[in-house]
Amino acid sequence: MSRIRFEWKVESQQMERFDSEDKTAKRRRWRNMMLLAALIGLLLASIALSLLFVRQRIYEVETQFAQLLQDTVKAEVAALRIGDLNGFLNVQDSEDADWMNQQRLMFQRYSDLKSSGAIELTGSILAVDIAGERARALVQEDINERPYAKLWFYRRSGDGWRHIAPDYTFWGEPGWLESPDARVNYRAADHELARQVSAALQDWIARGCAILDCGDLPMLTVDIDPEAAVEVAWTNEAAMRLLIRSPYVDIARADRPFDGRLQMLVSRMLAERLINAHSVDLTPAYPHDAYYLHSAAIAWLSEEFTGLDSGAVLMRSLAENYGADKVARMLTQLSDTSDMSLMEAALAQPLAGADLDWRDFIEWRLALENELFIARRQNEWLSLYDTTDENVRLVAYDRYSRSETAPDYRVIDQLIGSGPDGKHQLRATVQARGSKGAGDEIILFNLVKSVWKRAS
Repeated sequence: MSRIRFEWKVESQQMERFDSEDKTAKRRRWRNMMLLAALIGLLLASIALSLLFVRQRIYEVETQFAQLLQDTVKAEVAALRIGDLNGFLNVQDSEDADWMNQQRLMFQRYSDLKSSGAIELTGSILAVDIAGERARALVQEDINERPYAKLWFYRRSGDGWRHIAPDYTFWGEPGWLESPDARVNYRAADHELARQVSAALQDWIARGCAILDCGDLPMLTVDIDPEAAVEVAWTNEAAMRLLIRSPYVDIARADRPFDGRLQMLVSRMLAERLINAHSVDLTPAYPHDAYYLHSAAIAWLSEEFTGLDSGAVLMRSLAENYGADKVARMLTQLSDTSDMSLMEAALAQPLAGADLDWRDFIEWRLALENELFIARRQNEWLSLYDTTDENVRLVAYDRYSRSETAPDYRVIDQLIGSGPDGKHQLRATVQARGSKGAGDEIILFNLVKSVWKRAS
């Protein structure tokens, strides 16, 4: 208790001394504290206002630069539209002689497109990105009434913006999109392309592996790179790493940068990879029918992915009339030297009565016949004919001895019936490719041990 009384006494004494302080001094001290606080507040307000002013000034300058860039782009497009070569070249980087020559050629190409009515230079600027003295603009132009976009790059100098050669170091910050089955790496200029590629690949892989046995495939990785040497290529097929060159290096659809051509290229690469996984990396041997069957299956699966016509009408008719599982079964049974009798095994019914469209297969056979003829591979060439028929064999030998190459045929129709000897026969109506409908030709094929052999 004595200790408590002592501490209380000390505190009481301190309070008494404090309370006894002169009131004038207390007011002076309080006034000084308020003055200091006001000065600090004023200083902070001044700093904030200065920062706000600087920020506003920077914004105004950036806005001016952005407006100047847009004005430059519009002036450049206007020069192209009216055919003003000097006005067009005045906007270019005159320090780069190669670039100036390229742009002169570009101006001429635009002039040719304008004269044919194939292009409309709208001058629409879809996006602008500025970083210091560098900038890029996504500029729209309509070709054959479809919107396309080009990336134009600029450098700011003392007298304004100048159009320069593509600057691959200014393609934007890296990013990626990831789905359960695919990862797409890209840079900011290709964001919309990456989004469309990612969505398509996820759908394609899911549908492809619902048809085929894909096995334990690694995740597909796609790298979109403006500096890629080719449009589409595997950098590591086993690891499923695919490289796509940015279409903005040249020109891309403004609404659909992952357009039909690029879709066909990517989908064929993926279709081949999935089919190889299903068939355990089988390599079909040329010139056996297996070579055609493998290639046709890839084209058909690519068509299934994109909805774009691949010309694989036999596989399409097989899938549509008997189910996609029949294509998978055929691929499972495929060997490197299989012939067309494999189709009969996959269908589990005679080929003669099957509802199949043979046009692309017949075209392939006719092209193959010409290839073997030019290569003078007589035995393989002769195996394409129905040599069980003496008349056909004589016609074949006579044709081979004349050393005349055949035209590139296009099969426009087929009719399956019976020949004079009762054999199942396919009558193919063909035209030489490139001919304008002048004179159709009928070429006959007999079904010999479930394989179509030429009979005329």
